[in-house]
Amino acid sequence: MNLYIFILFSFTYEVFPNNYYGIVISIIFGLLLPLVSILEFRRRGVLSNNDATIKEERTIPYLFAIGFSLLGVSISSFIGLNEKLIMLWLIYLINSIFIMNINRFWKISAHAIGVAMPLGALVLTQEITWIVVTIFILLIVSISRIILKVHTFLQVLAGGILGFMVSFVLLNYCL
Repeated sequence: MNLYIFILFSFTYEVFPNNYYGIVISIIFGLLLPLVSILEFRRRGVLSNNDATIKEERTIPYLFAIGFSLLGVSISSFIGLNEKLIMLWLIYLINSIFIMNINRFWKISAHAIGVAMPLGALVLTQEITWIVVTIFILLIVSISRIILKVHTFLQVLAGGILGFMVSFVLLNYCL
């Protein structure tokens, strides 16, 4: 979902060649490095399964997510990308910090947060087609997390609300 929203925002708010820089940064820090990290955590036994169902195992991956978001913010700022793209990285950073802290007490759904963040951002664009597509993806992800018994309804609902609200508030009221 990180790449999805960065592609949309890069082509909506950025000009050539910066629109491609925003996408490349997203691919590196929002897709490739997190994927490689999770695979390495699984290989080393830091995570016992791909869903990270054990709450206590999630702290290290969340710290890495915070680090990747910091790098995304820093590089995007250094290159001079549009403030909306930089704000997307800040949203990922803030949500990662929230997730890590909430996780100390309760296993909130990071998947729901990860889908709801772009939804909150899309409200800014008012692109109804993309909003509807993202709502559909959020529903599928949320239902699948419940069916797989990885999360409860409340954990998924809280994740969706948190992801949406942080994104919506920061993009609509802080720029």
